[in-house]
Amino acid sequence: MSFVEGPDGGTTVPLMQIRKNLSVYTGAGKAGDFEWMIKQPKYARSLFIFNDNETQFKAFHANQPAGLYAGGGNAVIRPFQGGAHPRAAGIPTGDGAGYQHLSAHVKGVIDEALGYIKHLLKSGRYNEIVFCTDSTGQTIGSGIYDIDHAVKNYIFQGLMGL
Repeated sequence: MSFVEGPDGGTTVPLMQIRKNLSVYTGAGKAGDFEWMIKQPKYARSLFIFNDNETQFKAFHANQPAGLYAGGGNAVIRPFQGGAHPRAAGIPTGDGAGYQHLSAHVKGVIDEALGYIKHLLKSGRYNEIVFCTDSTGQTIGSGIYDIDHAVKNYIFQGLMGL
């Protein structure tokens, strides 16, 4: 089991204790609505993973303002990835349209996002990640983009492996 330094600089938190909160959007103002959830005290130690587009994902990591603009769907929480204590992190699911193949490029961008998420989790500030799934809870959810099933599964397995 891996341990990381806690937010107070002394307490260690087992990295494997990060819960996975599989969330299904069923309407506004309740669990599944990331814009509502991220503002609830219950989720103060949660890191929300939203479906991002590659252009804004890269803009955020290049410290460009476009990387913090709210988007559609669960990317409405994109602004929460900024600041000293990020509450959200994007994982690219396409760029203008959903990824249609699990190419080496797509894997590389997804792996970059997973690496960043893992880096955030090592801070000890979070006790769970929250991400959207489809109604089966077996792969990531997608409402805006039509994403290749292999891509959705690759992302899902990556998040479950954190």
